[in-house]
Amino acid sequence: MRHWIFSCKKISLLISESMDRKLPLYRRLGIKLHLMMCYLCRRYKKQLLFIHSILQTERTIDEIDSASLSPEAREKIKKRLEQEKQ
Repeated sequence: MRHWIFSCKKISLLISESMDRKLPLYRRLGIKLHLMMCYLCRRYKKQLLFIHSILQTERTIDEIDSASLSPEAREKIKKRLEQEKQ
């Protein structure tokens, strides 16, 4: 028999883990049940989702930047900036 009630500490770990992989049904239900009762864990999940979305946006921007400039162009810009520093 699995436990359906998790502590806040366990929930915070499970919320984080759920962003990396799909959890078993009993854990997902346990999280939902806990979040219905605990506003602090709801706030934690909201904050973690916000951070995750910011990081995803940054990664997408980096991918666009690296895709739009050739390595030669990057090196040329880098050299020019170093020259202007001096």
